[in-house]
Amino acid sequence: MSSYRLVNLLGVVSLAVADRVREATEQACASGGGAAAVLVHLQAHPDETVADLAATVGIGGSGGGRLVDRLAEHGLLQRVAGPSGRTVAVRLTTAGRRTADRVLAARREAISAVLDGLDPAEQDRLEGLLATLTTAVSAPGARSYRACR
Repeated sequence: MSSYRLVNLLGVVSLAVADRVREATEQACASGGGAAAVLVHLQAHPDETVADLAATVGIGGSGGGRLVDRLAEHGLLQRVAGPSGRTVAVRLTTAGRRTADRVLAARREAISAVLDGLDPAEQDRLEGLLATLTTAVSAPGARSYRACR
């Protein structure tokens, strides 16, 4: 069983990093509510359906539709015919790709600012530990897209 202090420290750092990343990525895309996650996901996985995007960011189908509508209104994505011809897929526009790049850069900067508190040897040790933890939190059958948004 992990010590109370270890659990608390991991919780504090996890929440602090998540807050910094959320603030930085929302600022980079000038939108909240899962917009940054959708843009980053679509950059890596173009032509997803609205339902798939909603599942990726952890919102209901109707919420996913509203989010897609909002991003389309801002010119960041467009709806296109899905592979079957009977579905609708979503694809980034050029502006959407640029915004996704800004989001990823903002995320890197926010996380790097935290890591700058460690010397190179500590960063190397942390990298190994995080690789182990990443495997531990990747449940069998879990949708890896959700973790990598």
